[in-house]
Amino acid sequence: MKISKFEKNFLLLGLGAFFIFSIGASLTTILPPLIDADLYRTDHPVHQYTEQELRGIAIYKAEGCVYCHTQQIRALPSDQKRYGWKMVDAPVSNSWEYVNDRSSFLGTKRTGPDLARVGGKYSSEWHWAHFKNPRNMGEKFNQARGPYQNASVMPSYNFLTDEQIKDLTAYIQTLGRNLDWRKDKNGVSLNDYEN
Repeated sequence: MKISKFEKNFLLLGLGAFFIFSIGASLTTILPPLIDADLYRTDHPVHQYTEQELRGIAIYKAEGCVYCHTQQIRALPSDQKRYGWKMVDAPVSNSWEYVNDRSSFLGTKRTGPDLARVGGKYSSEWHWAHFKNPRNMGEKFNQARGPYQNASVMPSYNFLTDEQIKDLTAYIQTLGRNLDWRKDKNGVSLNDYEN
């Protein structure tokens, strides 16, 4: 069986594309830590995940939470105000905050709120109730067509076991806690729900 000129060109195109992709992948993932090992180290105190929190990360990943929630505060005043806490603007996310993360949950789409600074913002009991029935959290908005509707579009995670929800909540409560940013205008630390 003879290979046509079109098939030969198509094969060469495919090999060329794979070669270019391989170069790009190597330059962005393999080469940087070989050149600068400090990319994966920091002098800042970074939280070491517990076994429970690691199980929570696995649940977060398995349930696809990253498809609706980002974990990065951008350098936009609106981001800093919206995801702040008790009238304190949330600081922009720093690369060193992610050195212990083995999976990237930075995300690109915000159907739900950003979670980068949510740890301690709500109590663990609040998160428990939110995972069980997110549409009954008192968050409502008025639609032009009629009465108030439940605001959250998040699905219920009532199918998770109680232990899984505890693990997921433990992970959520770590987010944004590497940086001590909850201080009033005088620099006094504000208590959060987990202190």
